[in-house]
Amino acid sequence: MVGFTGTVVFFDIGNTLASVTVAAGGDRIDRLLVYPYVPEVLGRLRDGGARLGILSNPGGIPAEDVDRALGAAGLRDFFESGLVAYGAKNSPRIFEQARERAGAADRALFVGEDPGERIQAMRAGFLVAPHPLLAVPVLEGASLRYVRIRVPGGRAGANWQARLGDLPLLPVHVTGQDGTTVYAITTTATVAWLDDLGFWVDRLGAEGEPLSTDLYLLRDDPQAASGFLTADGNSTALLESAPETAGVLASTEEGLLVAVAGGASVEDHHFRDTRHGHNLKLVPAPLLGEPDLREAPAPLAEAAPGTLTPGEREILATTISAQHLSSHVERYTGTRPGDAAEVVISSRHIHHQDNTAAVTALVNDLQRTGQDRFVVHRHRFTHEGRSLDNVEAELPGSGLDGVVLVTAHLDSTGARQPGYRPATDPAPGADDDASGTAGVLAAAEAFLALDAALQLPRRSVRFVLFNAEEHGLVGSKDYARDQRLLGVPIVAVFQMDMIGYDVRPEPAFELHAGITPRPTVQTRSLALARMIAGLVSEVSPDLPAPQIYPHEGEWDPAEARSDHYSFQEQGYTACLASEDLFAGPGPGAPPEEMNPHYHLPTDTAINPDYAADIARLIAAAAWVTTTR
Repeated sequence: MVGFTGTVVFFDIGNTLASVTVAAGGDRIDRLLVYPYVPEVLGRLRDGGARLGILSNPGGIPAEDVDRALGAAGLRDFFESGLVAYGAKNSPRIFEQARERAGAADRALFVGEDPGERIQAMRAGFLVAPHPLLAVPVLEGASLRYVRIRVPGGRAGANWQARLGDLPLLPVHVTGQDGTTVYAITTTATVAWLDDLGFWVDRLGAEGEPLSTDLYLLRDDPQAASGFLTADGNSTALLESAPETAGVLASTEEGLLVAVAGGASVEDHHFRDTRHGHNLKLVPAPLLGEPDLREAPAPLAEAAPGTLTPGEREILATTISAQHLSSHVERYTGTRPGDAAEVVISSRHIHHQDNTAAVTALVNDLQRTGQDRFVVHRHRFTHEGRSLDNVEAELPGSGLDGVVLVTAHLDSTGARQPGYRPATDPAPGADDDASGTAGVLAAAEAFLALDAALQLPRRSVRFVLFNAEEHGLVGSKDYARDQRLLGVPIVAVFQMDMIGYDVRPEPAFELHAGITPRPTVQTRSLALARMIAGLVSEVSPDLPAPQIYPHEGEWDPAEARSDHYSFQEQGYTACLASEDLFAGPGPGAPPEEMNPHYHLPTDTAINPDYAADIARLIAAAAWVTTTR
């Protein structure tokens, strides 16, 4: 065993050691669920002679409550009491103080998920690692780098994923037909070993780059539309505007692979003329390399006429109406505050102070709606140095196994507006995505009414609002990764993103299920979409049949562009419902009906009848999945 005597290792807690679920009030940890690989990593370090500590920022949560949660999770005994410190890590000072408390340590390592914090640790003379599974390699002297690993043609059927899983390698993105291209963080020595195994490996960026950056896929939609040899892309502008904070590592079919320096923001790189879901944060996730869930649910049967009873249809009609949707949208766009004591929400952008107010209002709304029947939590995560919350309300199950999710994203942006200042300017985001948020709130009300009236055996259902979607699906990626690591049996995810814009005489809407790298997941997700489609005539007869993607071999244009993808990439069945965002499917289909106010401060209103029809349909499909 390699010895670590004379070494002190400090860990962050949330998103590094454990998934943190905070009480509705935001002042207490309800659950601290340890990632399965963490005890082994801590044990190996401790047994090798390392001393272990904690450096974490609990925000408004008292230090004694964090200590209690660590103890309840079985982690507290790994760490020396004198090496546990709580506070902001936005300067080298807290790291210098921690080093002083450690006394005669030859070297110190900080392990944390935020690159800005790692930069401060390096300024204080620390080694750093972006993930616990890379802590030992860093202490052993390994250099880390980003790589793109491709499986040679004709080898897709080989059990190559298991071989990657045996290496110090963390996948961040899996793509390509059948998932044969893997982007990852690994060691320089591992790259050479992969060469020898016969993988095709591209070294991306410089050695050490993963220590101080986050990795993003920025979709260059104008270049993709203009085609080969037409210079209509965003790379030149990115190079000129951000040479020190963002570097292009590769041009790919999906877009530009960009490393954004810690302390900078992807907000500064909102490409012009982009489509819905134009950026994607690539987050380390150990299980991305596995081919599929071991016990995936069988594909759902298509809904036939008469799937819902008259009683179910009546309750859905009365609880999810245009008036309900309008009321919620007005509340979360600042048109109408909830009551005189609440902040008028002018923006839900994560850089704006009203994002916190929106989270608090959603928590309060779900608590009032559920009374004592919903269990309401905040799922906490860190992004760009900020502590942010997803909002989750669970109606516990009663007789059937598994969990069903009804979801949307709560944040907004006005970044297409020239000169937009996210910290101060309005971003009402009525369509994107107050419409989906309203749909989730209305679905929650409908489920309570259905459950109280019918008392059917059912699965647990969660109503989840994700934060930081506009920065690359950040909140849903953290949430989905945690659910997979913790083994949560999610049966289906129903995502609503932009369901409020329709002005043409003939309405149209879309269901998206595509995920090219995971054909089994795509098959299950398409079955979910067809089940939704089968319920249109029962609950929303004013809607036409949906446009379902992918279609007859066509690629799904919304693949990896909304929060449903965060679950699909983890092996879960998931589907996105949206307005008519994309042309197709098929060559004879009409053009899309894209909202001209997308990502502008003028996104202030929706078509409430249309939005209610889609929300009612998704709620009906989720109810069927929960009870059948």
